[in-house]
Order: sequence, then C-alpha cells, then structure tokens
Amino acid sequence: MTHSSGSHNQVSANSERPFLATNSPDRAPNSLENWLGYLSVGQKITLGYVFVLGVAMLGTAIGFIIADRHQKAAYEEEEDAIEELYQIHQLKSAVFQVRTKQNHLILYMKQPVLWQEQYPQLLEYGSQARQAWAEFKVTFNNPNRRLKDTLPEKAAFAQLMQTKNNFDDYLEQTEALFKASNPQSLSPEAVGITQSLLFNFMNTPQVFTLDTFLNDITNLIEVTASEYDQAKADLRSAEKLRIQIIIASSVLSTVMATLVVLYMNWAIARPIQAVTHVAQQVTEEANFDLQAPVTTHDEIGILAASFNRLIQEVQQLLKTQKDTNEQLEVYSQILEKKVQERTRELKEKNQSLQKALEELSQTQARLVSPAKLSSEEVPHSSEP
Repeated sequence: MTHSSGSHNQVSANSERPFLATNSPDRAPNSLENWLGYLSVGQKITLGYVFVLGVAMLGTAIGFIIADRHQKAAYEEEEDAIEELYQIHQLKSAVFQVRTKQNHLILYMKQPVLWQEQYPQLLEYGSQARQAWAEFKVTFNNPNRRLKDTLPEKAAFAQLMQTKNNFDDYLEQTEALFKASNPQSLSPEAVGITQSLLFNFMNTPQVFTLDTFLNDITNLIEVTASEYDQAKADLRSAEKLRIQIIIASSVLSTVMATLVVLYMNWAIARPIQAVTHVAQQVTEEANFDLQAPVTTHDEIGILAASFNRLIQEVQQLLKTQKDTNEQLEVYSQILEKKVQERTRELKEKNQSLQKALEELSQTQARLVSPAKLSSEEVPHSSEP
C-alpha cells in the first residue's frame, strides 16, 4: 500500500510538469496561427464573426465608394454640359433679341411713340447680352472645366473667342447709334436720313461679323450638345458599372468571408479532431504511449494537455499494477515453495513418527510375549 501511494504521487508530479510546460510558452507568437492559438474558442468565434462582418461591410463600402465616384464624375460631366448649353443658349437668345429689337426700332423710326416704347427693351436686351456674355466667359475660361472639355469643344470655343472683340464693339456702337437716333428729337427729314443710315449700318461688315459670331455660337452649341449626349451615355455606363462593382464587391466579400469562416472552423476543429483521433486510438488499441498534440492555448489546448496527463497517469498506474502483479507472482511462488517444503518436512516427520510407532509396537510386543509365557508357567508348578 505504501508503495502504491508513493508511485501515484510520483505519477501526478511527473505528469504535472509537461502540462505546465505545454501551457507556458517561453516566447511570444510569431505567426497568425500561433496568435490564434492564444485565443479562447469563444474569442475565436467572436473574432470570426467580427472579421466576416467587417470584410463584408468593408468590401461593400469600397464597392459603393468606387461606384459612386464614377457615377459622380458622370453626373458632374452631364451637369457641366447642361450648364454650358444653358449659357450658350442664353447668349444666343440675347444676341438674337438685340438684333430683332434693332430691326424693330429701325422700322419704328417714323412712329416715335412705338420707338420710345421699344427703345428701353433694346437697352435691357443689350444688358442681358453683356451679362450672358460675361457669365459665358467665366464658365468657359474656368481651368478645371477646360481640362474636362473635348478637343472639338476647345476648338469651337477658340473660334468663338476670335470674334468676341467685334461683338463688344458692336454692342457699344449700336447703343450709341440708337441713342442718337431718337425720332422725337429729330425733324421729319432727319428721321428719314437717320433711318437710311441705320439700314446701311445693318449691312456693314461689322454686322456680318456678328452673324459669324452667331454661327460660332451655333457651332459651339452643336459641339456641346454632342458632349452632353456623350455625358448621358457615360452616366448610363457609370450606373451600369456601379451595379457591376457593387455586385462584384459583394461577391468578393462573400468569398473572403467564406474563406475566413472556413479557416476559423479549421483552426477550431483541427485540434479537436486531433484529440479525438488520439482518444480513439488509445481506446481501441490500448496504446497509452500516444500523446495528443497541443497546438493551441485555449480550452482545446487545455483539454489536450489534461488528456495527455490522464494518459500518463493511466500508463503509470498500469505500470505500477504490473509491478505489483509481478511482486505478487514472486511472493506466490515463494509461498508455494515454502508450503511444499513445509509439506515435505511434515511428511518426513509423519514418516519418522510412523516408523517410531511401528518400532514401539514391535518393542512392546516383544516385551509382552515373555511376560505371557511366565504367567502360563506358574500354574503348572503349583498343581501337585
């Protein structure tokens, strides 16, 4: 009993040391697998969920950002084209209104009342033309916008800017000319002469240059309209690309999340499978020399280390039992030998005793025989 207790205590002490060594590494983890090995199972599962959700959300967010950037660029291109078209149309409309109102005033020279009513509108249209022209130049001279313009649009704008000085001079001359042509301040003869001068002015090369300016504006409108159509097509393409990017990012995020889940399942299931395999081998083969690999420091690693310690204890107990059985076998053989020797001694003693009894009986018989003969002889002598 004392020997068994000592052996058991020695087993516990010896088995405790590898368990502590397994769970007390001397160096920090230097890889992802080692780092994961220091996390508990619950932490691994939580980390897996967080990482999967993070990858899915990040991938989808990146997809939205990239898609929205393309779509935003297409929207800006379309808005720029719309703004340019609007301002060009405003400029063209203002120039036509100035030209139309000038023709009306020439016809109204002999109708002073109507001329006086229409003249303020000419000044207003001239002001609108100047404002439209100023806004047009600000818009088209913007360096950021110029970088986005196509080559045909740049060429059309350059052609238009070549006639801009004639347009400014034309507005100043016509306003001064019509201001001095007020029929209410002229005599009937002067009205006719002034009307003829105005007709002649409308046929001067400067006015024809204005027609060229209007043609250049029309050309720029056509080019800008083509750019607007291209911007609309780019916007439709950007919307399709946006959908494709979102779908691709979602699929990629799903694939990455699936890979992460599979890896986390492998990181959790692999140690359990290793311990289970060793346990089956130990149970089926009764091979207590096997040891479960301890690859993590979580609950599964603690379970594997405890299982290894249990195997070592069972192995030590079996060894102790074997030693005890061998000792009992030796004791049994010694006892049997002693019994045999004792039995042989007793048998020899019995034989000696039996022999002594026989000798005693023989001696007694010899002693009894003479006495009997003497007693038989005594009556014969007293009979006479």
